[in-house]
Amino acid sequence: MKFTLLTLLLSLSYLINAQTEETFTLDDIIVLAQSESPQVKLAEMRKSNAYWTNQSFLADYRPQIDLGVILPSLNRSVALIDLPDGSSGFRQRSQMRNNLSLSLTQNITATGATVFASSSIERLDVFKVDNNDATQSYRSNPLFFGFSQPIFGFNQLKWNKKIRPLEYQESEARFSEELEAVAFQSVERFFKLLIAQMNLKAALDRKVVADDLYKLGQNRFSVGNIAETDLLQLEMDVMRSSTDISRGMLEQQTANEELRNFLGLYDDIKFNLELPLEVPDILIDMDIALAQARKNRSTILGLQRRLLEAEIDVERNKANNGLNGELSGEIGVSGFGGNVADAYSTLIDQEVITFRLSIPIADWGKAKARYEIAKSNYELIDLNTGLEKINFENDVKIAVQQFELVKENVTLSKRSYEASQKRYDLTKKRYVIGKVDITQLNLADIEQESQRQAYARSINQFWSAYYQIRSLTLYDFINNVPLVR
Repeated sequence: MKFTLLTLLLSLSYLINAQTEETFTLDDIIVLAQSESPQVKLAEMRKSNAYWTNQSFLADYRPQIDLGVILPSLNRSVALIDLPDGSSGFRQRSQMRNNLSLSLTQNITATGATVFASSSIERLDVFKVDNNDATQSYRSNPLFFGFSQPIFGFNQLKWNKKIRPLEYQESEARFSEELEAVAFQSVERFFKLLIAQMNLKAALDRKVVADDLYKLGQNRFSVGNIAETDLLQLEMDVMRSSTDISRGMLEQQTANEELRNFLGLYDDIKFNLELPLEVPDILIDMDIALAQARKNRSTILGLQRRLLEAEIDVERNKANNGLNGELSGEIGVSGFGGNVADAYSTLIDQEVITFRLSIPIADWGKAKARYEIAKSNYELIDLNTGLEKINFENDVKIAVQQFELVKENVTLSKRSYEASQKRYDLTKKRYVIGKVDITQLNLADIEQESQRQAYARSINQFWSAYYQIRSLTLYDFINNVPLVR
């Protein structure tokens, strides 16, 4: 794959510089589109954003280590303070604090709690003010442990661990779908240009034939072998073929520009496309297609996510519809003194335990109403997602069934085209020797052109149908490998 892409890019580089034609197959165009097109660049940016969002989510379940530094906190001000005799008064304050701390925090998914451990030291400098001497002191917290445990509350950590991985899987599947959508669009633009090129070539070929037949007709008319109306018909065929050439050149140029812009190539490039005459004999098993679609597509993952989000909303409103509380605590040792050694030499135990409760008395049914709305919404989403899943699976079934019809149509169209070619060649030879008139020759020409276009359309329909199934299932049925990247 990498070698093929490198070869194509080198070919394009040469093509851009030399401004010559280069032949491309359908696979070449798809490879270029899935690597260089603007749509893929945007898809890659969205995938990168989803990746880093997921990394941020994963970090919530890992220990967080923080270093806190306050260097310094200077305070020179007049403040209202409590005096020893119980009164208050304004006093001048002049001091500086410096603090250094290291903490470790960990969330507990099972209970929704947060635990932490920390160590810190703080220095306080009180500068000389009026008759007060300058002082210096230290406070240490060598080791401190704490926790915060919600009680009866909604555990967001627990539910996030269920839904965030599903969202990330959905983003990965969506990226693969965007690549397959680009492949499908590549097929459409490839055949639009290819058919325009084939139509132009057919018009040029018909112009050569029309010119030859017109010259032959002039010779026959001069000796009285054909009527003037037949000669005029031959002249009209020459003019019609010239008009077809002009129209074909315009259609080819327009399709060439559309393909070039779609691929994100902004230099003057003229594509010479090769018709994929060999259509692979692909057998698509319905059960495999459905199994891969359920496994790989973001649609199914999105249905699961939406139902889970509705369930989360029910649980959140249920948890908030009653008693709520929180138990928190801290335990550790502290010391203080005039220097660092003193601050660590005599340590004092510290324990803080807090239990908080929130008991709803009367909210006039507001919480219950929110809970009932959430339940009703869950039931509605459950029903809708079930129907959407059935519709999606029906789309896969219809696509597989239609693919079998498209395969048969390619074979029939090829045979019809070959038969029309033989008929035209025989009719042309018979016209040259005077066995048939111009009307029969024109009818044979019209039939041959119609069958040629039908054959090209059938090949277009085959590859469009195949890449549609790839997009619906994210599965490569030629190589039998999943397409989730």
